[in-house]
Amino acid sequence: MSDAEPFIDPRVTALLVIDMQNGFCHPDSRMERSGVGVIHQRAIVPRVLELVALAHERRIPVLWSQQVHLPSDVTRRRRRIPSHQSKQRWTPCLRGSWEVDFIDEVRPHIHDQDFVVTKHRASMFFETTLDAELRMLGIEQVLVSGTTTAFCVETTIRDAYYRDFDVIAVEDAIADPRPAFHADTMAKVETFFGVVTTVAELPKLIVPGVSGAAEAPVLDDVLAEAQPA
Repeated sequence: MSDAEPFIDPRVTALLVIDMQNGFCHPDSRMERSGVGVIHQRAIVPRVLELVALAHERRIPVLWSQQVHLPSDVTRRRRRIPSHQSKQRWTPCLRGSWEVDFIDEVRPHIHDQDFVVTKHRASMFFETTLDAELRMLGIEQVLVSGTTTAFCVETTIRDAYYRDFDVIAVEDAIADPRPAFHADTMAKVETFFGVVTTVAELPKLIVPGVSGAAEAPVLDDVLAEAQPA
């Protein structure tokens, strides 16, 4: 992507930051203690923070997902075939636990104007407010970051593509505890769902000289248009 002409328009672009929470990234989490591990998730934290800083600088809206699993979720128990949680014998980010919280490194970088989207399933879109919020902001392109690549990130990418958003996966700001799964998802994005880039390449792909959707809220435009000539 390094030779491509700028095609990311900040006026219609948002950044999705998926599940940068204790349950997926903290060394004391159930994920780490289970043996699955969080080393790869922790490794992307600096790149995620660079990406968030770039989005804030260019006035690109930032939307953070927060996974919350309900301990009393009866829909899980109705399954005839074991769910992924049953197979792994543990559940991250249970409601009321410290695993739900964002990791310490990212919390200072969540600004008041950012959005936090609570989700109960893998996709950031599934039965959440995300789609409506993106439409109200006039978003057509999404930058995708976070964890874990093969599950929550990939399902979100697929759902974004099915809703006709342009998808830009920032591969070094995305991680999976299984590197082979990460590589597989990035290959599928390149083949089917969008494009793959890096944090370093991204600024060259952003159309220069324009500010993002966070710069000019729709309400300001409406009020301006309502003023008598």
